[in-house]
Amino acid sequence: MVRPVLVLVTLQRACARLIRSGALLAQTEGNPLHVLHVLAKSQEKEQTLDAATLDYLYALATDNGAEMCVRIAEVPVTAIANYAQEIGAGRVVMGGGEKASGIAETLSSLLPGVQVLIMDSEGAPV
Repeated sequence: MVRPVLVLVTLQRACARLIRSGALLAQTEGNPLHVLHVLAKSQEKEQTLDAATLDYLYALATDNGAEMCVRIAEVPVTAIANYAQEIGAGRVVMGGGEKASGIAETLSSLLPGVQVLIMDSEGAPV
């Protein structure tokens, strides 16, 4: 059964480790890889899309055989869950941070049967 790996990224070059970790999982399992960045609609005006970083992440996603998508949403965690359901994700890979455990918990409740993995700064599951 094909169960894509979904990697969540912010617009930081450090997210390359998440794409690489997700790619390794996807390749090991023989599953497709998807990369997603969600911009909160409420922060749309304050946040500028760093074109160079976005291009870098797109290139890295492409180099790893992934599709990358950027979405703007009122409630980012809901948009993430909806996208994960659309692609039939089996795993969601995300970085750590002050809100990571809360986001992971919410995603787990919205996506029964989907494993949500928080990765450390080295790209290993926490």
